[in-house]
Amino acid sequence: MDLKFNLLFTKYFQEQWDKYDEKTKNLIQDKLKLIKENPFRFPKHTNYRFIFKVKLSIQGKYSRLMYAVFMPDSEHITILGIFERKANYKDFENIFREMK
Repeated sequence: MDLKFNLLFTKYFQEQWDKYDEKTKNLIQDKLKLIKENPFRFPKHTNYRFIFKVKLSIQGKYSRLMYAVFMPDSEHITILGIFERKANYKDFENIFREMK
């Protein structure tokens, strides 16, 4: 069984994307390709069933690209955004709460 997923992007991620330089965008695009090929390859975010995170270093800051599988339905992966690790993912918590 070959699952096909479509990517959706939050407004938060789209705003982030517009601010990145080409090098950063290429790094993120490479990760998005891997996510689309196999969304379960990266570790789950603690205490969340279908939220996953990808390690990134963007402009010298340790960050995580976070995404939700099966959101809003079984054919989609929603890219939630890129969150700094040192901020304890507070932005992620706010965005996820808004999406529920």
